[in-house]
Formats: sequence, C-alpha cells, structure tokens
Amino acid sequence: MQRLTRKKKMSLGALAALITFGTAFGAQAQEVNVLRRQPDYHVVEKGDTLYDLAAQYLSDNYEWPRLWGFNPHITNPHWIYPGDIVYLKDAVSSPKGAAPTRIRQSKQVKSDLFVSTVGFITDEKVPYVGRIVASPKQANMLAELDIAWIGFGSDGYTDKERDGKDDSELTALENPEEEVKVGDRFAIVRPVGTVKDDDEDESVLGHKYLMLGTLRVTEIKDKYLDVAEITQSWREIERGDLLIPYEQQLKQISPTKADRNMVASIIDVINPITVIGEHQYTMVNKGAEDGMRPGYRFFAYQRDEGLRPQEESSDDQIPFTLVGQLMLIDVREHYSTAIVIDSKREIFVGDRLEMYEGS
Repeated sequence: MQRLTRKKKMSLGALAALITFGTAFGAQAQEVNVLRRQPDYHVVEKGDTLYDLAAQYLSDNYEWPRLWGFNPHITNPHWIYPGDIVYLKDAVSSPKGAAPTRIRQSKQVKSDLFVSTVGFITDEKVPYVGRIVASPKQANMLAELDIAWIGFGSDGYTDKERDGKDDSELTALENPEEEVKVGDRFAIVRPVGTVKDDDEDESVLGHKYLMLGTLRVTEIKDKYLDVAEITQSWREIERGDLLIPYEQQLKQISPTKADRNMVASIIDVINPITVIGEHQYTMVNKGAEDGMRPGYRFFAYQRDEGLRPQEESSDDQIPFTLVGQLMLIDVREHYSTAIVIDSKREIFVGDRLEMYEGS
C-alpha cells in the first residue's frame, strides 16, 4: 500500500483549493524565465566529443570538465557513444536573476527522449486477461528472450494451483475479447498497491501498476498451457505476473509547448524510494482529463528552510524555490507518469509542480 510521504501530504481537496487560490502560482509565473529555444540535453552523434560539445554549447573547448560534471553517468570523458544523452545544465530554465547562460542553439541538436513507460496509475483496477503460469527456465526471475507458459481467462490457473483455494484467493481474469492467436502480443504488469489520500478515510486516489515488459504468443495448445516468448523486459518478471492487452512501452517523447497554465503535485514514485533525483520516474496527479500531453514539462518547487529537518521545514511565509524539472512521458485519464530531467536538490512526493503556457 502506497502512502503520501512528504512532510505535508496534500489531499485532492487541498490541491483544488491551492489551484483556486493561485497566489504563489501567479508570482512564480512572473519569475520563471523559460529558455524556449535552448536545449536541455544533446543526443550524441558519431564523432562527438565532450571537447567539441563544450565549444558548441559553452563557447569554450576547455569548459569540457564542467560539461562532464553535469553528467555523472559518463564514467570516462574520453568515451561517449552515439545515442548517449549529454545533459546541459545551463539550458534548464532558471529563476529571474540567475547567472546568464552562454549556451547556443544548434540545428543538429536532437530533443527527443526515448523512455520506457515503467508504470502507471488508474482510477479503477485494470482488467487482466491472462497470467504467466510457469516457465522451463530454472530460475526465479524471467527476462527478455525467456520462454513462458501462459494461460488466459478460466485457463489462467492450473488445477493444482486451484486445489484448496476459493475464487476470492485467486486474481480474477477476464476472457480476451478475441480468440488468442500465434503472434498476439500482451503487456506484462504487476499491481503494487494503491495510492491513498491522507484523509481520515484514507480514500483511494488510484491503483498503481508496474509495466514489466511484453511477450508474444508463439504456440497455442489445446490440452496444455500456451507458449510465449518474452520480447521486452524492463525489470525482473516472475511467475504469476499478469497480462493485459498490448500497450507500447518504449516511447519517443518530444518536448511539447504547453497550451495552458497548471498546478499539480507529485503523488508517488515508481521505485520504493523517498528521495527523487534525475532520471527517476514519478506519478503526477494530472492527466488527459486535465489537458495533459506527453512532452509537457512541469517545474518543481519547494518551500523549505535549508537547515531544518524536512518534517519541520514547511512555512507559508518562506518563498518557493525552483528545484527541478519533469517531463510527462505517459498520460492516463487522471494521472501521468513523468521523468525527472533536471534536479538542483532532492525532490519529494508532495512537491508542488507548475506548468506555464508556451513553455
């Protein structure tokens, strides 16, 4: 069961009131200088070096150690490869009054981001159509290219698995809308609890799922379980994991200018962590119903006094500080998955997010 773990856990009602009040939003909207024509990162092409990229973006070849410092995932500055992402910290939007950047726009910059969905939140439980029952692999965990034995609907459990259990102890499976055929693909998911509001009733905000990968049916059996090959795996897959109709999981996301202002909040994370940083996935409490689209960017704010413990730090008279930036990569009806593309300090569940029209 997931809980909101920030020092001030925000209910949907509180968020609605915050959006209606809007005083902090208006102030911050005036202070943020969005650098619309400057990239946040560069996708490495053949022949690129940090030395050359420093000249291109920082106007000085000898600034390459600074560029390297922005990218801790590059372990050897002499070796970068096509497809690698080099982050350009100075290109990230900053509050008014920050030191001016010297970054120049290049026509060769590719701004698309290739990411996996990894997880999502829905208002209602997802209807499962099948499950991974068994595998010939002599290991607990399954991964890409492994063979799995699968069942659908009423055939999702073997007689041995049902023995001594009633239906309430088994995950309900719906029959697929169409007959399953060789070549059909399914997404592999795992329910990981609910996201709950911090009200007295602990009302459920949504149901949380991990996207584990995909599989393809390779053989249909009459008497035995059907056979499938795991074609993608984003994390370990286990016997008992569930199948839903296929969803594309590897996505190409382009930064998209927002067509509205919006206030939101981080309500959960994908991995069981309490501190969020760059390249990590979060859940945002705005979705398609709110006009969200993949590629929209939110700016993360905190109202903290730096030396106080997190649980004692919040103070309404302390101004908001810009601490990071997130990009939406998967949008559901009421919730979205986002990836942190910049962070100046630790980000937390409950942090305030703001989006600005035209950014």
